[in-house]
Amino acid sequence: MTRFSGVLGIVAAMLLVCVPARAADYEAQLDPAPFDASTRADILGSIGQVSAMLNGNTLTVNGTFKDMTSPATAASLRVGLMKGVLGEAIGTLTVTRTPQGTVSGSVHLTPAQIEALNRQAFYVRVDSEKAPEGNLQGWLEAKGN
Repeated sequence: MTRFSGVLGIVAAMLLVCVPARAADYEAQLDPAPFDASTRADILGSIGQVSAMLNGNTLTVNGTFKDMTSPATAASLRVGLMKGVLGEAIGTLTVTRTPQGTVSGSVHLTPAQIEALNRQAFYVRVDSEKAPEGNLQGWLEAKGN
């Protein structure tokens, strides 16, 4: 009986390891990026939103933005030390090169990056002609938070 219990325990553990990761949903409000006196007028009033889904180790981002005073030029997925702390780009997203449009893309994450995503250290940034260091940005949070 003891041997059977041991084998049963091993089989149960293997099943838990083999179960695919459950998809997780995230969202962010894209707000004007931090600004100084020289960029304030160029970014105020712009807004957007994104949703993201983590399926396994792939994070897929989709969103919209509007009311920018100049066309978008780039978008990226970034990670800081924690929510609110700016960081480096870890992936490039596709962006409509207009003042109103869409942002989308997929990035493969490492286990450490997934942990940072769950700590709300990930954010999406949209750059524009008049604000090349960030027009809009928003930190990803699990939906419902």
